[in-house]
Amino acid sequence: MKRTNFLRFIAAALFVVILSAPVLSFKLGGKDLVKNGTGKRTMPIIGSVYFADLWVPQELKGGADSAILNADEPMSITLTIDSGIISRDRFVKAVTDAFAQSASAGYPSADSRTYLNMYNDITISKGDKFIHNYDPKVGTTVQYRSVNTGKTTTLGVIKGVQFKKAFFGMFLSSKPIQAGLKKGMLGQ
Repeated sequence: MKRTNFLRFIAAALFVVILSAPVLSFKLGGKDLVKNGTGKRTMPIIGSVYFADLWVPQELKGGADSAILNADEPMSITLTIDSGIISRDRFVKAVTDAFAQSASAGYPSADSRTYLNMYNDITISKGDKFIHNYDPKVGTTVQYRSVNTGKTTTLGVIKGVQFKKAFFGMFLSSKPIQAGLKKGMLGQ
């Protein structure tokens, strides 16, 4: 009897460890993506705002910013909100400014307003995730995972590599929104 309970305990513990293990790769557009790096966006007074994970195909892992930015390959950026004071309005304002900065670095997009409109009905909470999966055959699929409900919702899809470059350019271009964030995402 004691041995049976012990084995059940071990099995349950292993199950918890497996479920809590970090994701090391996932498939997108027929390619296995690996984590290239994680950067942290900080702001004076506020501190940590969000973490940004960059996922790329194995052949781009550790690659130069321009190689990743200009590649028409499946890749992903996940933003995890790390501040309780980030509102939808603050988020939209910051992203609007970041799109302008990306455009000034040579990565404009006519679809930035379409992207920003995806957030019209979102209430942002600490722990929420915004997932940006780029697949050349589909475009950039934007998903929202609410920490409060546990549900993942697709906000929309924007077709074309130009939007992907503009969005990724906010983080990886010659004029990133924050140099330390860029370095982290590049695994440096």
